[in-house]
Amino acid sequence: MPTVLVVDDSEVDRRLVGGILEMRPEYRIVYAADGVEALASVRQSRPDLVVTDLRMPKMDGLELVRSVRAEWPAVPVILVTGHDSQSLALEALRQGAAGFVPKSEVPTMLAETVEDVLALARSDRAYEKLVTCLNRSDFTFFLELENDPSLVRPLVQLVK
Repeated sequence: MPTVLVVDDSEVDRRLVGGILEMRPEYRIVYAADGVEALASVRQSRPDLVVTDLRMPKMDGLELVRSVRAEWPAVPVILVTGHDSQSLALEALRQGAAGFVPKSEVPTMLAETVEDVLALARSDRAYEKLVTCLNRSDFTFFLELENDPSLVRPLVQLVK
């Protein structure tokens, strides 16, 4: 059962977000009132996902995203904010957020976004586990690679 940590300094908003997710019995929801409390909670019992508000005292949502990504890179973070700003969404994604949901869209977008992010995280963990079992990997190209610079990046990604 995936655990989702909901972080918001507003108890009303925290309960709204948590309540939407609690409607899905496959999630276990835990709560934190700010970023500092959230980090303590993650240290104590690592969740599968963090859903956080942007504007909070002590530590805002972007700081929380950076901290979680730095210490627990496999724990995705979804940022929720009342500010419907594309530039803010882009900045959140640049800082390492796995998703962004405007508060005005929480009732319609949150559950689907959480489901998508958790599915991707499960897939990433399965891939990492699979790779640790890999003893050997060979690549054979049946045709000679052309002298085409546009093939360099895809080849490097394939080998990685």
